[in-house]
Amino acid sequence: MKRLRCWLPRLLIAAALLLAFLNWASRTETPALPAGVTREIKHLTLAGRSVSVTIYFPAHLAEAPLVVVAHGFTRSKRHMAGWGAALAGEGFIAAVPTQPALADHDLNARVLAELAGQFRSKQKVALMGFSMGGLTTLLAATKTNVDAWVGLDPVDMDGSGAKAAAKIKIPCAILRAEPEAWNMRGNSKAIIAAMKDRVFTLKVRNATHLDCESPTDLLGQLACGFVDPVRNATFKSYAISFLKATLMDDAEARKLMDGVKSDDRLDEVTIGDL
Repeated sequence: MKRLRCWLPRLLIAAALLLAFLNWASRTETPALPAGVTREIKHLTLAGRSVSVTIYFPAHLAEAPLVVVAHGFTRSKRHMAGWGAALAGEGFIAAVPTQPALADHDLNARVLAELAGQFRSKQKVALMGFSMGGLTTLLAATKTNVDAWVGLDPVDMDGSGAKAAAKIKIPCAILRAEPEAWNMRGNSKAIIAAMKDRVFTLKVRNATHLDCESPTDLLGQLACGFVDPVRNATFKSYAISFLKATLMDDAEARKLMDGVKSDDRLDEVTIGDL
């Protein structure tokens, strides 16, 4: 008992230091907004849940397509804020929610589907998600009418992604990192196989799973590997170009897509029937 009283203060101090480190290491930087882009936080009821959504608006709103962006497992909307800002800077409205469920993929999919439906008027709509968000947005694409889907190193955690992929008829893109534990050894290949020739795919050479996230944090990088700004920019460039080519019929974006096989930053490129 005396020994316990001696060690207890030290254990409490160590626990407090660990909590302080985890809090510091899980912080993310708020990305700067491009010129003319504005941001608004909304609290919406979606699929019976209260959901916080950050909306990024481009400088010119007329006929701007909407992209719903979903984060990965154990993350939140702040980990995809850089995507929201970048998309709005390229002329899209980006809606970035925090998904309410840790592992209920169907619930998250219903939330994302309702979000896409609430913001849709006459403009085109796409769903885009990273890791688990790649799965939940893919499932959402079977629950509502959208015009395109982008998976950022998506992870098919329970096999439902491949089943959903077989039903999808819209233009799709899967941008992958190297196979590793955090993307279940690159199991998005099952989604690609289910889509057959209806998907644009590429692998960013030497990319880690978190190279798709923007912004990320130190804690995630200690677990998953460190992010490289060039690889992160490569994911952004091709994801946004795919969306601009698909939703805006943008000539410059299509030109970039046409030259994708000559990009030495990439491996395993398939063009698909877009």
